[in-house]
Amino acid sequence: MDIMKVSKISAVTVFTKNMKDSCMFYSSIPKFEISYGGPDSNFTTFKVSQSPDMYLNIELQQQITEKPSNEHFRIIFHTEDVDALYYYLRNDDNVSSLGKFETKPMDAEWGERFFQMQDPDGYPIVFATPLSKND
Repeated sequence: MDIMKVSKISAVTVFTKNMKDSCMFYSSIPKFEISYGGPDSNFTTFKVSQSPDMYLNIELQQQITEKPSNEHFRIIFHTEDVDALYYYLRNDDNVSSLGKFETKPMDAEWGERFFQMQDPDGYPIVFATPLSKND
């Protein structure tokens, strides 16, 4: 029954109180490109990857009262070189002023090297690189 097989995540949607800050933050991450909306919009889509296409949606919701908790979820993005991305983002003024770094790159027992941070709304995001089998 291949017809009923789920094959990928098309998009993840997070909610924000401040679209301008969210757009500045995510636009600073290499290869994140706005494909719909923008800082003055109520809904913005970032194309994160091609082949397969993957998207991150940001939806403006003024009535958000609580910050998200990393106990409930986290968004994980793969990258080719997690260390290079970490140092790039640490030196980016938008990311450093709008986000919060929670860890430095480290090896995980499940076979990835990763770091975790929070976006401007407190959403936990992880950037990871699979470790080679030779490591």
